[in-house]
Parts: sequence; C-alpha cells; structure tokens
Amino acid sequence: MPMKKFKNAKQLNEEKKRLKMRRCELEKAIRYDWRDVKDSLKPANIAGQVFSSFAGEKESGHRADSGVLSEMAARFASRLAGKAEDKLKDKFGKWFKK
Repeated sequence: MPMKKFKNAKQLNEEKKRLKMRRCELEKAIRYDWRDVKDSLKPANIAGQVFSSFAGEKESGHRADSGVLSEMAARFASRLAGKAEDKLKDKFGKWFKK
C-alpha cells in the first residue's frame, strides 16, 4: 500500500489522530479476545464444554442422560467455585489481618 501524501500539517495531524484511535480500538479488541480465551480455558468452563458436548451427542436419543450430565456439570462447577472461594478467603483473610 503506497504512502498517502499530505498537502499540509493539518492533514498529517488528522491522519495521526485517526491512526491512534484505530490502534486503541484494536488494542481494546485484543484485550477482550484475550479475556475470552482466558475464560474459556478455566477448568470449570472446560468441564462445562465437555459435558455440553456429551449432552449434545446424546440429545438425539436420550433426553434423560443430558439432564444427568447437566446436573453433574453443575455440581462439579459448584464444588470448584466453593474451593476457589475458600482459597480466596484464606488468601485475602491473611492479607487483611496484616
């Protein structure tokens, strides 16, 4: 792509401003994408995806099985969240007591 020629300093400054805004937009999009990747790689989300895929495969014939799998996934996620909550309480409890 050939460089754009500017006739005056005002055009140059406008282009710099436009490019800066575009860079900020792209950086924001990257942050959101990175956050989504990190969220999708959390153990609870991975387990949910696995159970969802099993439920999706079984849906065609066995509706009761998908309910059982959903219940198992919910219990697993609940236990995992409880453990994470306990660890956070321990960590922050010690921090606030200092």
